[in-house]
Amino acid sequence: MSTHGERGLLVAIVGPSGVGKDTLIDALARARPEYHFAQRIITRAANAGGEAHKAVSHALFEAQLAMGSYAFHWQAHGLRYAIAASIDQHLAAGRVVVFNGSRKTLPDIAHAYPQLLVLMITAPADILAARLAERGRENARDITARLKRADLPPPEGATVIMNDGTLDAALAQIEAAISRARQNA
Repeated sequence: MSTHGERGLLVAIVGPSGVGKDTLIDALARARPEYHFAQRIITRAANAGGEAHKAVSHALFEAQLAMGSYAFHWQAHGLRYAIAASIDQHLAAGRVVVFNGSRKTLPDIAHAYPQLLVLMITAPADILAARLAERGRENARDITARLKRADLPPPEGATVIMNDGTLDAALAQIEAAISRARQNA
């Protein structure tokens, strides 16, 4: 990663499993089609469920990484994740670029992209547990483990978005945070 000083705003949406990141990103995409929504590249099968992503093999991931195709990358849950380097063009054009990120990699991303805005989506544990159970991808033990990881403090400098009410209420919080960040840039 190199340091980028583009005019745009890079927005990382982070938070624990089940908090509604994908739902909020989809709602933001409908509300703000002028933003660029970076699709994650993941070493997970395309039909594995979850978010829409670009599925790649481990070998292709490594080859693209070696070619400099990624703006940044990380590993979590036994998978490799990346965001394409093409986001730099959108940022240079002054656009807002939104991606579903990982809390662990934020310091590295912030170093390379000083215009990073981190939105930490959160909800009470009982709501997270219900959402995780409803999606049916994890058993009770896995849900308990995810809830333990969810109890981490927000990343330094993150704007906390409470997603415990309506979709519109959480979306309004996100849009207000992005608006403030753009005004302060």
